Amino acid sequence: MIIRAASGWQTVTADLALILFLITAQAAGQKPEPQSRVDETRQAPATSSALAVHRPAEGETVREWLLATVTDERQLATLSVSYTPGRRTEALVEAERIMAEADDAEVPMRLIAQPNTVDDLVISVDYLRTPQDGTNLAP
Repeated sequence: MIIRAASGWQTVTADLALILFLITAQAAGQKPEPQSRVDETRQAPATSSALAVHRPAEGETVREWLLATVTDERQLATLSVSYTPGRRTEALVEAERIMAEADDAEVPMRLIAQPNTVDDLVISVDYLRTPQDGTNLAP
């Protein structure tokens, strides 16, 4: 005599399918949370990562580094300046000197200045702009 189990694999599979259906139906019935709309033209891409990073010493010339690093019209250099309380003027004078070097090298650069617990200068280069004609083909 052969004894059979009360339920087979078909019953277990049907039960699991029913559970999956109920979970999906419950999730589909909920309204999604509204997402805030952000002006994408004013923000850097969220997936961007720096191509090059340099921490110049105070008074260091960065013109040659910028010319060697920024090689594409889509690249943009960013100068991040952090300053301790009471040292904002000195930090912005140094930032202005570096930005003038970038202008002389015809390298586009933006400035981000913020108070911090340490004085710091960081130059990063990233793809943050789109080409003017919509393509980036070699000449």
